[in-house]
Amino acid sequence: MRNFRNYLTLLLLLWGLAACQKPVEDRSIVAAFDVYCEMVANDAKPMALHYPMDAAALGKWWTEFEQVAKRFKVKLYKETNFPITPLFKPGLTQGKTVVLIYQGQRLKQYQQLKADIQAYKGNDSQKKLALARRFGRLLGYSPQGINALLIEKSDYKNLASFNVKQQITHLYYEDLNKAIEFYEKTLGFAKSGSSRFQISEDTFIELHPLNEAHPKDQAKSTAIAFLTDQLPEWYAYVQEKKVPIKYTYKPRKGGPHDGFVAIDPGGYLLEFEQFKQHPENELFMANLAVAPRKKTSVKNLNFYASITWTYHKDVLKMQNFYEQILGYTLVADQGWTKIYQTSPTGFIGLVDERRGMEDYADTKAVEIEWHIDNNGNFDTYARKFWQDYQYQQKSFVGPEKYKYRVK
Repeated sequence: MRNFRNYLTLLLLLWGLAACQKPVEDRSIVAAFDVYCEMVANDAKPMALHYPMDAAALGKWWTEFEQVAKRFKVKLYKETNFPITPLFKPGLTQGKTVVLIYQGQRLKQYQQLKADIQAYKGNDSQKKLALARRFGRLLGYSPQGINALLIEKSDYKNLASFNVKQQITHLYYEDLNKAIEFYEKTLGFAKSGSSRFQISEDTFIELHPLNEAHPKDQAKSTAIAFLTDQLPEWYAYVQEKKVPIKYTYKPRKGGPHDGFVAIDPGGYLLEFEQFKQHPENELFMANLAVAPRKKTSVKNLNFYASITWTYHKDVLKMQNFYEQILGYTLVADQGWTKIYQTSPTGFIGLVDERRGMEDYADTKAVEIEWHIDNNGNFDTYARKFWQDYQYQQKSFVGPEKYKYRVK
């Protein structure tokens, strides 16, 4: 997305330069084509589409288009029968030619996709969306960019499109009173209700007694990260309070993050963590930079965001769920861990259980809740389209049996 914005800025600059010449419309066409070719040449896009033109207009500029393509060492293809998907309005290309700009085997990839689109005669909306996403990936669109186009031009929606305002992580305890005292008195979180505690501006944990769905000795399958820039102070404090420590504080120069892991009264792992500038964290750091600090009652110590870690056998499947169904943005990719922003200061971290602190389990001692706008509209949509996720009464089950709530 950052590359796209840079090239868009360049396009606008070129458009401005073209305005100094006569006629404005003509030179801007070449300037735009120049940018499309540069994006493909530098792998900012696997393939680019010049906007649709009628045959006469394209013929007027084709020689110059070929010269630009030769300069950037990219190839051109005239498409007169553009495939129809929910990504684009059919009327935009009807009776017109779209110039495809590509390198290598991308034209073959496009032709394979076109054949599959034209061969499908059914009316399965999920199949049509899958073909549209495949096209979007060929054009280099991000999952969020594809989602935005589908929301505009089809009946597709995702959870993020209903504006997620808060994230609450629900945890379960044999001794609920002891857990409440720990979070209120030892860690100093502000209470928001009888057993809900505020971590950051819009993230919370809520504590519950054990129940039939969450019995004693159930696998946790979660850990909670509290993000702070006061790690040495927090580490000294939890040691002073004799909070059990699973992994000690060992800061590493040049690493992507530092932290330590404590254990709460119910056996949940609590990761006190600070992320640092690193290639895998660049977007994440930009998001964290604007997060307000939320003070605790402990020695002016604070947190500013939280990550609920969940543990998986099939991380790729979970990625697709978080991006395509829930619509969240990937803000940090650590290889075996993928971090998604769910609310302004709330995040979910998908962890490969082979390398994480916890193991995969079919039943989990955690549930995740998101508060959104337009509850009624979401409920209507989910009842119709989310039956694969056992949606009922504003709750659903995702892949690998994690349970989610929406309010």
